[in-house]
Amino acid sequence: MVGIAVLAIVVTAALIYANNQGNNPLSFLGGSMSSEEVAKKAVDNLNQNVLQSGQTATLVEFSEESGVVKVKLDISGQQYDSYATKDGKLFFPEAIVIQGANNNNQNGNGNQTGNIKTFDITQQNHVRGNFDAKVTLVEFSDFECPYCEKHTPTLERILAEYGNDVRLVYKHYPLRDIHPNAQKAAEASECAAEQGKFWEYHDVLFDNQPTGLSTDKFKQWAVTLGLNAQQFNTCLDSSKYADKVQADVTEGGSKGVNGTPATFVNGELISGSVPFDQFKTKIDAILVAQNTQGK
Repeated sequence: MVGIAVLAIVVTAALIYANNQGNNPLSFLGGSMSSEEVAKKAVDNLNQNVLQSGQTATLVEFSEESGVVKVKLDISGQQYDSYATKDGKLFFPEAIVIQGANNNNQNGNGNQTGNIKTFDITQQNHVRGNFDAKVTLVEFSDFECPYCEKHTPTLERILAEYGNDVRLVYKHYPLRDIHPNAQKAAEASECAAEQGKFWEYHDVLFDNQPTGLSTDKFKQWAVTLGLNAQQFNTCLDSSKYADKVQADVTEGGSKGVNGTPATFVNGELISGSVPFDQFKTKIDAILVAQNTQGK
């Protein structure tokens, strides 16, 4: 018997509306909003607090689903499903669908998360941590994506706590339609990699993301890191690594990636910026299984 799907909302990705009450105060006690009002408030919050300058989200449609309001958004021609609580307090950019009796392990976008994908990792990849680690995290990411920036400390914590047992592989997945500087940021990181400083530049990009990204800043940060400015600038201006970035995007799409961050744990997709504990559960299970098989 097919179980009824429910939404397990990713709380860490929530945007709190409480500070944007304006003339329409909300209250958990006695307050009520229509689904349309909730949907419109979600879009207003996204436009005012999340999207980059020049980007606009518009409401396509809304509906009630599993006790929350499902909000379909259009951003630069791309459509996204998000969710909001019916009292209008919380907005969730993503959700994970949990099936009942016949669990298909699907995420909120319908992708199969239980399917194990394989990756051919070589020394040419951007690898942080022990290259021969038992657990491999392959992250498809966007340097201009705010959720990727929020996701970075989680990955750093994983590497710190698991030591030689875990390695992180970075792959590009710039969402060019909604993040106008993401493509050039990815290319800039490859120009830095050409001079042996991919991860240093990776960290600079995410550390400075909240202040805004631009080609001029990419060149300034290269100087700050001690890179050869002329070589870096020529590399960036010529779009030398545009094809390499696109190769990552194509690979990600073939593996089921359709948003960022998307992190594969030994080939199994965990979509979105999720809590450390969700990764810990998965990694611990892999390590226990490997240790058991090794006995």
